[in-house]
Amino acid sequence: MEELTFLQRMNRGRHPEGAGPADSAYCVFYGPVREPVVRQRIFGDEESLTLELVYGGEGQDGALRLRQEGSNLIIEETSLGLFRDYLEEKPVKYLGQALMYALLFKIADLSALVERGVEDMKLLENSLDSHIDNSGTYQILDFRRRYTGYGDQIISIKEIIARIDKGYFPMQMQNSYVLQGQVALEFQFLEERYELIKNTVIKDLDTYTSIVNNNINRNARLLSIVSLAAVALNLMFGGVLAMNPVLGIAGGVVVGGLTVGAAVSYRAGGIQNAIRMGRRGRPGLKGPGLHRPLKARDMEEAPPGPEKPEEEHGHETEDDKAARS
Repeated sequence: MEELTFLQRMNRGRHPEGAGPADSAYCVFYGPVREPVVRQRIFGDEESLTLELVYGGEGQDGALRLRQEGSNLIIEETSLGLFRDYLEEKPVKYLGQALMYALLFKIADLSALVERGVEDMKLLENSLDSHIDNSGTYQILDFRRRYTGYGDQIISIKEIIARIDKGYFPMQMQNSYVLQGQVALEFQFLEERYELIKNTVIKDLDTYTSIVNNNINRNARLLSIVSLAAVALNLMFGGVLAMNPVLGIAGGVVVGGLTVGAAVSYRAGGIQNAIRMGRRGRPGLKGPGLHRPLKARDMEEAPPGPEKPEEEHGHETEDDKAARS
């Protein structure tokens, strides 16, 4: 026996007190999910229509099923119960309205997940900034796989909306034309937002992966140089070690110290170069007033210079007149 709770009446609704769906007409009942929701879809015919949706992100796995039973509507939902809270403020007058409300609820939930993807990407990159190896590669792949899954859900919702727009279920969708237009508009915004953010996410993650690969190649070259030097020095000091163990051990220690010092210097040089490049890109670190063009305000505020003597302007002085006379 199903555990169903009466939720509300639709138009022409008839619900005797304590009655179930069999004794009621045009009513909405609510209950737990009987069978798990495998995928998001809409199926059925004019007598029995079913809409299945999933919602929520990680840690909030919610499932929703709306199925027609005669003239009544049965809403099945997991224990999360977010759609029931969403529907309480929206009176359902027709079966098609409830289906449109479910799609609007799903689109709003998916939009929040898509927009949160940018913040999740920033947190992931910040947590992996100190890693120069590929330890964060699997975390990046998991994030990209999860974000790509949002695109699969968008395709499923698009298929549901297309079936409704093509008139597959005309009887159930009567008197819900305004909500159908609202669903189509909200879905268009969701699809455009997803494509925009997806390009940003994929490009940023590709850039980060390229940086990690460059660091790995850089360290691999360093290790190759150290290995070749160690092999050459091993051949050099091998004979000395056989003839004089003390001298051979001392030479090996010196060579090892030089190798470690070279590696540290190589690494520190790369870090200093990165710091200098970062500072060069900041305009605030440049000297004040360097190569700054003179503005009109500066020319007005500049104090006047000393007047030049008259001879610079071609006028004769008294001494010049006396000498000429």
